[in-house]
Amino acid sequence: MSKLSIPQEWRNIFWGGIFIYIIANIYLISIGTLSLFLGRTLYYALLVWMTIKVTHPVPPEENEANENKSKLWIQTLIISLVIIITGFSLNIPIWSNIVEWSYNFGEATLPAEWFGGPGNSIANPVQYFVIPFILLLILGAKPTELGFGKGNKVGKALLVWLALPIVAWIIFVASGLMPLQSLLRRLIGNLFQNGFFEEFLFRGALQTRLSKLVSTPWALTLQAIIFGLWHLNANTQMMDGNILAALAICLISQTVSGFVFGYVFHRTKNLVVPSVAHVAMNSLG
Repeated sequence: MSKLSIPQEWRNIFWGGIFIYIIANIYLISIGTLSLFLGRTLYYALLVWMTIKVTHPVPPEENEANENKSKLWIQTLIISLVIIITGFSLNIPIWSNIVEWSYNFGEATLPAEWFGGPGNSIANPVQYFVIPFILLLILGAKPTELGFGKGNKVGKALLVWLALPIVAWIIFVASGLMPLQSLLRRLIGNLFQNGFFEEFLFRGALQTRLSKLVSTPWALTLQAIIFGLWHLNANTQMMDGNILAALAICLISQTVSGFVFGYVFHRTKNLVVPSVAHVAMNSLG
């Protein structure tokens, strides 16, 4: 087999993804919505290629002998329920009370000029990380298998994902296009409101569970699709109730980002790089 050969499963997912990406873009253009995501997708592709280069070779997956599949399915179900509750803001007894208390605590204690939405800066970490992390530990998961292990070539991968953002931030601040406080507010807000906490929920929790139940390509694909659909409610509001347009944006924006961050997590075996990449890309807008 040639060193450049790509497994059929990866090729099927790639070409299927390209087809869906094109259809979604055509629909958005047909309704007069100009899609600006192609440039970001190409930028992602370049950084993924560079990540592959600096993280080679990838250590083999650590699969425990006689792993309890029932336990894994229960963990996956619990994480899926957390994703549904948070994605659609469902009112669930006890859960909603905890989130509301966390939100109010953030609003009362954190300065809005630095944290943007101070309530979410406390509520999101609680519902995306604290609660699901505790639940997974109770159900038998280990921190090292949830993205908190040693990692693979983490420093080199960080350089790949931070090089351009750092240059851009310096230019923006030095030229006056973005005041330093605005940049810091973006970084702090994204750090606390999504960043690591979304990466834990979808990559550290969901992707690692799926990767033990299905093949790696499908684990990456499923978590990316779920990550995209998780934004459907917010995208629908942004598109004034047009659910098809919202779905198209989910597919060409958040699903692509989810797949890329998931692949970076797969290569580095640690949540640091996808979390930093997530914050950096959101802060660049």
